[in-house]
Amino acid sequence: MKNSLLFPILAVMAFKAVAQDTICLNETITHTIRSEYLDENREYWVSLPLNYSDSLTYPVIYVFDAEWRFDLIKNIAFDLGANKKIRNSIIIGIPHVDWENKRGQDLTFSQSRIEYDGEKVDSTWYTDSNSGKAMPFYHYLTKELIPDVNKNYAANNHETLIGHSYGGYFGGYLLSLEHPFEIIHMYDPSLWYSDGEVIQRFKKSNYNKNTRIHITYQPKPEFHRGKIEEFIQELEDTESIVLSKEFYENDTHNSLFLASFYEGILKTNQ
Repeated sequence: MKNSLLFPILAVMAFKAVAQDTICLNETITHTIRSEYLDENREYWVSLPLNYSDSLTYPVIYVFDAEWRFDLIKNIAFDLGANKKIRNSIIIGIPHVDWENKRGQDLTFSQSRIEYDGEKVDSTWYTDSNSGKAMPFYHYLTKELIPDVNKNYAANNHETLIGHSYGGYFGGYLLSLEHPFEIIHMYDPSLWYSDGEVIQRFKKSNYNKNTRIHITYQPKPEFHRGKIEEFIQELEDTESIVLSKEFYENDTHNSLFLASFYEGILKTNQ
């Protein structure tokens, strides 16, 4: 009788031991930086890959709009990395504090006088309160946030930036500035902003940094689509850029995000 009871107990203990070896909670770790460039405290969120070890090094994926996108991306990337579909990666979420105002300030470098459909707007649409302060945020990103991540985690200086809409515009604008990213994803980027200033700056930049770019877009409105296609042509004509692109004819500005990330990360982070 004792032996018959002992076997299932040992079996349960063995199962638990095996499970403990493979389970990873994929927790979110929060850090706070006192930014000199933004003159305020800013959080960033961290997700580590399966079996993370300080004795190894990892690429880092930086994600704008972390309030909505971080959980989605960290879970997909964690699963793909654990199953060896992409490189195991550290995921860094960058929240923007205040969606209505700070997000626009963080991610736009000017105050547009045109809208996404090509309609002209006056100075009451884009003001200091909601736009045009991306240069301090750029300095925060490159001089404070990334160095802090590299100090705290086993990063290997292979960095990817994920940006949608304004975040994609920011990623495109970076191509006319010094930046550390070897991979930039731009999902339906707002290249209409300031009547295509990203495109004009890129044309003048003589860009020569080896960079992989994944850009996605959808058909509406026509003015918005046209700016993206104009930018794609410039990227395709640039020798140092390896470009992948996807046109989602049946998606909207927001619905293409999931497919954009899943297909893009498989193409660029293997």
